[in-house]
Amino acid sequence: MDIVTYTLTTSESPKGKTEVLYGTEDAVRKGVEFMRNVRNRMDISFDQRAPSIVVEIEAYRNGYIDIRKRGGKIRAITEITKDNLLYCRKLEKLVDGFRHLDGLATGIAISESEYMATTILQEAKPLELVIYSNVKEIVQQQQYIFDTLWSKAIPAKRRIKEIEEDTKREFIQTVQDPIEIENLTFQLLKSATEEILILFSTANAFRGHNEYSRLVELLKKASSRNVRIRILVDVDDPINKMVRNLEETKEQISIQNHIKSRQTKVTILVVDKTYSLTIEMKDSSARTFDEAIGLATYSNSESTVSSYISIFESIWIQSELEEQKNKISR
Repeated sequence: MDIVTYTLTTSESPKGKTEVLYGTEDAVRKGVEFMRNVRNRMDISFDQRAPSIVVEIEAYRNGYIDIRKRGGKIRAITEITKDNLLYCRKLEKLVDGFRHLDGLATGIAISESEYMATTILQEAKPLELVIYSNVKEIVQQQQYIFDTLWSKAIPAKRRIKEIEEDTKREFIQTVQDPIEIENLTFQLLKSATEEILILFSTANAFRGHNEYSRLVELLKKASSRNVRIRILVDVDDPINKMVRNLEETKEQISIQNHIKSRQTKVTILVVDKTYSLTIEMKDSSARTFDEAIGLATYSNSESTVSSYISIFESIWIQSELEEQKNKISR
């Protein structure tokens, strides 16, 4: 069935125009025109089907080549998968910067003065609908969106290596939202299957009644799953008594008190020697979780997790030695 081709102009003013184009002929024409107008750079993001379109459709492929021949730079973001890996390898040779972002669905292209977007993509087939604008404010807005996506994306080479070698992806994430940090903490405790290590800050963030009770309940459930739990906690922290009560009834739970000479402003959680979560204390006098904490760092990086395990084990051993020393001196 033939595709009906027509153009709908939605806005035009002295500032520029914004239009929606339907149909393959006009969509491809506008895309080629857009690339011809690129002077210094083109930033583009698209979903996992788009690499095949760029590689297989001659008009698009040549457009990329011509931009770079003119000295222009191209940055591209897509979702790299096993299915589109071959196309992504070819696309990598057509651009100057190439990154991967999980679940990417948006399709936008921005140059110095123009913006295009699409909502309908089919593998190895031309576009059928595009949105175009040369209004300065719209172009600037979309550039900000692209730059945000670019900062979150990972290098394509790393993603390609993950697929080819079938390895896990390592990450280090900074989390700022207190609710997200709290939820992440509890999700990690729920997911534990082998071991939980917790080093509570000397000014523990888990002071609210709800945080205390939920934390203790999750530790109790984890121990019932035969998860080994070791906790380092300040002797004066109210949670000390609560977890000590758990230790008396659950063989899998062991508690040590911080040595007095070692003060820490960070709570460390390590789960199954695979994930680490560190939570910085912002206000030691605060009585609620969201007021008490600052940034958190979440990671599955082997070197990062190993480092926190080493810190935990070092403090644990020192605490044991201190405890033995105190017993002898009594």
